[in-house]
Amino acid sequence: MGDELVLDHPARRRLAEDLLGWGQPRPPDDPQLVAELRATLEDGLGTFGDALARTAAQRRGRLLVTKSALDRLACDGWQLEPKPYEHAWANVRGTLTHLAVERDFAEERGDDAAAVVSRVWHAEATRRPGDPASLSRWLNERSTADAAQLCEEVAGLLSGFREVWPPLPRRAVRARVERPVEVSLGDGSVVLRGVPDLVLVSPRTDDRARTLVVDLKTGRPRPEHDRHELRFYALLVALATGRLPFRWATYYVTEGRAEVESLRADTLHVTVRRVLDGVRQLVRVTGAAEADLRLQGGSWCRFCRREDRCDTAAEARRLHLLSHPSGSL
Repeated sequence: MGDELVLDHPARRRLAEDLLGWGQPRPPDDPQLVAELRATLEDGLGTFGDALARTAAQRRGRLLVTKSALDRLACDGWQLEPKPYEHAWANVRGTLTHLAVERDFAEERGDDAAAVVSRVWHAEATRRPGDPASLSRWLNERSTADAAQLCEEVAGLLSGFREVWPPLPRRAVRARVERPVEVSLGDGSVVLRGVPDLVLVSPRTDDRARTLVVDLKTGRPRPEHDRHELRFYALLVALATGRLPFRWATYYVTEGRAEVESLRADTLHVTVRRVLDGVRQLVRVTGAAEADLRLQGGSWCRFCRREDRCDTAAEARRLHLLSHPSGSL
């Protein structure tokens, strides 16, 4: 990999300017803001008192807050009874694309996209073949034709990613791909956890914010949902490293475009409040009586075990069909 960023066509130049901010001045880092964000979280957790300790005790000693738990803020029923994750064509294609991008960074684009995807497929297909719920089992159950089609689709996405993303020179940026980030709060009773797809870090150490957080998406855009996830990752990185990201972005691989947000303190404070709302909900619903649950129907009902027996979900479906006669919730 060379020492210069190769911007040999307009798409790469747009990405370098709009997402990477290549050659642009960086905003000041603000350790005091990071300390304020952590203090606000700690103070907020302190208001839950013994209820937080009891909730953590019922969850193996710690309350785990993830992007999925925060998604389920929409409904107490969904928070309590989410359906187990199921492999399907679209989400497996996304998983394999993420893994291919990760491998491509590690191998510095040393092979063509199809060969990279073939190695990813083999690695995942042999990882846990005996587990009926595993990705390995799902991959191994595909027909030869389906496996070839899926590999072709993933290779196409990786090729599209390569076309827009130039190789990143090591002297200027260090890429951390799919690395878990954990932040412990409340004397360990609460753990914030996430796996940002891509964190780009400058080797320069000064008083500037020089970290970029990128979330890769291969499915259809869900703007509000995607922003919430991304901001949670940005907060995690800030708390874990003690340094602010200068920017965070969702990159839509299929479209070759990014939605970008630059550093703003108020955005991170809003995300802190959302995290506290998530903890508050988890504390409230743990052991709650059915009559005390706050149920809200919506598109998320299909991800909830209660869907078939829930009056709120049924009413949401009825209202949706009235307004969208040919659609489904």
